[in-house]
Amino acid sequence: MAAMRFKALAHVSVMLAGVLAAGCAALDERAVAQTQRLAEGEFYAWLGPCLRQAADATALLPVSLDPELATALGYGHRAAAFTPILTAMNTQLQGNACCRYVAVESLPSGAPYVIVGSADSEFAPPEAQEQVLPHERFAPMVMYVRKPSVAWSEAVAALLAREGANYAVVTWLGISQYPKGREGAFGKKVVLGTGHEEPIRFLTAEDKLLEVLQLTGVLVDAQGIVVRAGAEGVVARDTPFAAQVFDVSKVLDDRTLEQVLTSERRQDLPGVPHKWEVALGNLLAQLRGDRAGLRVP
Repeated sequence: MAAMRFKALAHVSVMLAGVLAAGCAALDERAVAQTQRLAEGEFYAWLGPCLRQAADATALLPVSLDPELATALGYGHRAAAFTPILTAMNTQLQGNACCRYVAVESLPSGAPYVIVGSADSEFAPPEAQEQVLPHERFAPMVMYVRKPSVAWSEAVAALLAREGANYAVVTWLGISQYPKGREGAFGKKVVLGTGHEEPIRFLTAEDKLLEVLQLTGVLVDAQGIVVRAGAEGVVARDTPFAAQVFDVSKVLDDRTLEQVLTSERRQDLPGVPHKWEVALGNLLAQLRGDRAGLRVP
């Protein structure tokens, strides 16, 4: 076990050194998929050359449901519960002044896929454990990116050419699991995304992960290649203490999903906007490299 931990530490050290040396260059252009460690409060990564200014002439593809959700315990037969949120998000995208909304009927199989969450999450790939360092009590946040198939990239490249666009943003709504963090001597919090953190109940097990309604997305260039990926958490729910004692899994229930469109609001921002509106706007701004478009406290 110690030898495995040492190998993991060496792997992470080499990877971080490569990232620092390469700046915004691709982490591994040959890889079909890759998993990387995220620093605390970090939710985005460049997979190709970074933008020096906000991505112009960007096409927005409709937000869709995470395709892996169909096989997730507690969510496999609940697609209808997410439909109202998807509808609201796509309505907002259609009115976005920065970009052009493009309704796409279908694309070839092999779309890119992104996971952002704890390395201990049940949604994380097995290789995420390689990012856990020997001295760490709690697993870090990681990002897993599966690159698109050639057919998918070619189809998106053709779509961009038809639309006269240089980039496309592709977004999914799904579920992830985030770790808890400390806030002072007695408090706990969860960092959900760009400038977004919330307090959570103190009388909960520190090592239990939080269930998070999450938006993930990618920025794709004119060749249909992913150049940036990231995520924004919308809301988080903790597992009740009684459920922890009996090791019962708690999911985001239908009532919570309904509240996302009604009572879940950002009290720390002017106008008290809905959390989903801010998460979607910040995801779009972050992927496009548009700092002026961010909404933070």
